[in-house]
Amino acid sequence: MKSFIKENGHLIWRLILNQIGMTVFGLMMSMTGSAIDYALGEGDGTVSRTWNFWASVFSVVFYMFINYWAIKEEGQKDKIRTDAGRRERRVYKGVLVALCATSLNILLAIIMNICEPLASTSGLGIEIAGDIYVIAKWIAILIQGMYWGILLVASGSSSIIAVPSWMFFFTPVLTLLVAHIAYVLGLRDFSLLRKIKNLFTPEEADADTKGAKK
Repeated sequence: MKSFIKENGHLIWRLILNQIGMTVFGLMMSMTGSAIDYALGEGDGTVSRTWNFWASVFSVVFYMFINYWAIKEEGQKDKIRTDAGRRERRVYKGVLVALCATSLNILLAIIMNICEPLASTSGLGIEIAGDIYVIAKWIAILIQGMYWGILLVASGSSSIIAVPSWMFFFTPVLTLLVAHIAYVLGLRDFSLLRKIKNLFTPEEADADTKGAKK
């Protein structure tokens, strides 16, 4: 695993930077959405999460989009290396890269779900466990700002700090899924835009094919 991280450190770091950038963007979008929701409130204290939710959805889609292109680009490079016999074909490389890049998110989710029951149930009340839980949760919330609206609506919580800890296990799942799809498509040199273009320009596609045969 150490050699894998060393070999793919550039891509792992790129995904980490993507998350940092999208966290800032997501926080701005979430706060803007929340402000609109409060402004459109009924005046009786009832506030919807509509704008906050859709701001979060937009942030997550944008985040997945930039990760998709980064990993697909790597898959296309690996296709050239694989076809030339310079590298072994590894279909799950995209998932492993994303797993390394989101390891902090997963670690924080594990810490929260271990420390929370230790601090609050069975009469244990371990103070240090409660402190670790709070710190881990705030870090998880801050570095995953793009998910705020989705987490709030999905959990029905009144505030982001009240979102159940187990839900933070699901935030990295979409990243892993998109990474796998992107890498496989890159490895196969699949392009949806190219497919669509060929549908509307069949003559040019045929001409290219004939030219390649000659």
